Amino acid sequence: MEGVAAFLFFLALRGEAKREEVRARFPRLVPLLKVLGEEVEARGETFRLTKPLRLSWFAPLFEAHYSPLLPEAERALALERLVEAAFLSAEAGEPLPHGEELLEAARLFQEGSRALLLEEYRKALHRFGEALGLLEREGLPFPAAALALLAWAQEGFRPGGKAKETARKALERAQTPFAREVAERVLARATKGGNPRA
Repeated sequence: MEGVAAFLFFLALRGEAKREEVRARFPRLVPLLKVLGEEVEARGETFRLTKPLRLSWFAPLFEAHYSPLLPEAERALALERLVEAAFLSAEAGEPLPHGEELLEAARLFQEGSRALLLEEYRKALHRFGEALGLLEREGLPFPAAALALLAWAQEGFRPGGKAKETARKALERAQTPFAREVAERVLARATKGGNPRA
């Protein structure tokens, strides 16, 4: 059922969505919900995914549904979620994804996130730099989540360096709770001094 993947992509981008927004975009909602079963939770007037965001399932959806034809705000949100999924996949120890262009960037973000979690800040900086370079070559803006992770690596590598400035930029652009939380944590630690993870 083609609408199932589109519905999953839609919910993954938003985190949760109001019933009227879902019905407007997916008029045949009941069959979708039957197919997805427990993957989607309905709470009152809100729908959300029950499974955590991971590249193992989000990368194929991203590859199938990300397009220059999407509205700009939706493309930006998709990039945010791709970076977030890369970090969460690194945390969960998932295997690295394979793919070209933006999925290659996701792989680099996941590698950088693994290094970040192991406090290998120099390696994290290199991987994030490579990933951001791929985005730049594609003419895409840097997602706030990517800037927040970069700020974390900068603060770990050279406390008191560029991290504050990078985290502020991430906070200004943040569209997701993940990007906001990481940027705020880096700012707090950069101000006090210490590990942004703590």
